[in-house]
Amino acid sequence: MGLEYARKLSPKLNAKLAWHSFNLKDFEREDIEIKDDIVDLLANLEVSIFDVGIEFLPFTNSSFKLTAGVGYLSNVNANGVVTYTEEVVFGDVIVSKNDVGEINADISWSGAAPYLGIGFGRAIPKKRLGFGIEFGSYFTSSPDVKLTATNLLAPTAEQEDNLREALTTFKFIPRIQLRLAYKF
Repeated sequence: MGLEYARKLSPKLNAKLAWHSFNLKDFEREDIEIKDDIVDLLANLEVSIFDVGIEFLPFTNSSFKLTAGVGYLSNVNANGVVTYTEEVVFGDVIVSKNDVGEINADISWSGAAPYLGIGFGRAIPKKRLGFGIEFGSYFTSSPDVKLTATNLLAPTAEQEDNLREALTTFKFIPRIQLRLAYKF
């Protein structure tokens, strides 16, 4: 969900101010196979971004557009909790899934991030009502990472630096936007 205000600067150029929000709570995925282990995932995703940008319409009789701007990532957080679904067997030793523990990863981005996109549909429709779609990406710095683990998995928390390093190349946040526009 989001709100956007657009102002026409020229026949081919519009300025935009926007706020976008997305919230996915308690997404569950069961029986994920990682090597020889079966685990469950419980994930949450919160996104709140403020944008300032422009929309360029290169063709007069088309709604094709190029967009560019900067977004302020006020709240972009992903959280995942991984738990074993069954007991773990090491030779003759059987460890219950509760004794194994869980792994909790918190990943967050913040600050300003430029974005680029392409799409169809004008921010200011020619008639009263318009529709549009836009695909693009924010270009961010590396995320902040916090890794915790419990019980027998507690030493996994020491891998926080490895996870942070693995995510250093994850500097893109995709943006897919469906728009319903009304012209006052």
